[in-house]
Amino acid sequence: MHKLVYGILIATCYLVIGCKDGNIAISDGNDNTSELTTKIENIDVASYEGLEDVISNNVHIHSETKPIMLIFGVNNCKYCELLKQDMRNNEILHAFIKDNFTTYYINMSYSKNHEIGYMQKSMNTDELSRYYEAVKTPLIVWLEPNGTKILRLDGYDPNYFNAMLHFIKNKGYGNEQESEKRMRIFIEQYTQGKLQS
Repeated sequence: MHKLVYGILIATCYLVIGCKDGNIAISDGNDNTSELTTKIENIDVASYEGLEDVISNNVHIHSETKPIMLIFGVNNCKYCELLKQDMRNNEILHAFIKDNFTTYYINMSYSKNHEIGYMQKSMNTDELSRYYEAVKTPLIVWLEPNGTKILRLDGYDPNYFNAMLHFIKNKGYGNEQESEKRMRIFIEQYTQGKLQS
């Protein structure tokens, strides 16, 4: 009988000590749930420091009217850093991207959840990276606001990158809907010197 009473007393103490008003809080020992959630949502922001006016936090990925530019990178990637450096230091490039694209930097060195507006679903960083087949970094993927792929650039070449930005902004692909055909149109215009870089 004493064991039963003792067991009920222990169970009651766990309920009283462990829960407050039926809410369970997740903590790292220092922060409450909302502070920890904010830290997770901003875990990769430092990887594009100085570009916060150009690159949006990737917790919610969407655009109403501008093409979306997804940049997949990792920590200690030489060409990712070169791309970000060019975006930071080249005022014309910086302004052009800011004015014409909704840009997100997806740092694959960290994992967080992303609400993908054009897919109407949530994906973590690994799932999103696999979806766009991000193997080499940086990988730059341009999308219509509805998620239709425009172009992709594996790696970073400043001339190609700048030419692609102008091609997309000017809708150099016309009414073509297939991204492979859009890429062929881009290459044809690029090799004929019709695109500024």
